[in-house]
Amino acid sequence: METDTLDPAEVLQEWDGQSPDELVHLGIQAARQGSYERGLIFLSEAYRHFSREKDAKQLPAALLSYYGLCLALHKGRIREAVEFCQLAIDREFYNGDNYVNLARVYEAGRSRRKLIDAIERGLSVDSRNTDLLKMKVLVGVRRPPVLSFLHRDHPLNVSLGRLRHQVKGKVGVRKKAPTPRPT
Repeated sequence: METDTLDPAEVLQEWDGQSPDELVHLGIQAARQGSYERGLIFLSEAYRHFSREKDAKQLPAALLSYYGLCLALHKGRIREAVEFCQLAIDREFYNGDNYVNLARVYEAGRSRRKLIDAIERGLSVDSRNTDLLKMKVLVGVRRPPVLSFLHRDHPLNVSLGRLRHQVKGKVGVRKKAPTPRPT
């Protein structure tokens, strides 16, 4: 992905040096602003502090989730990122933001099926999460295969699916009735 351009020592000067929770806050804030390298620097340092001070089982779920996101989007280390995001979900399954981050990691890894699964799992837990709802709209929803007993890529399903699309149109798009002309 991207190469490191920031000096970690300079970035960490923004931290007051008091609480590792502040590092987590700064890292999450940077990630939400799209500055994944800065986020990774803060969250890596927070990870080190929490690992030294507490049992590794005490790491905050938000730290793990956003660390995974930054790892994927800055370093391109998708497999590791998925593991961190999944750990966060295991700790806080009820937090929709963890599913958003997992979905974004799958998106970076170009795994559409897993991306959709993460969105659906997240919405089953947090149905009002606006980020998940936006992602669902952007990703789109596929109709089920015409012949459910055959795989979606089977030539019959492909042909019948195209025919269905020509007849019915796109999912969720209603065709307008023609406006009547005055007589």
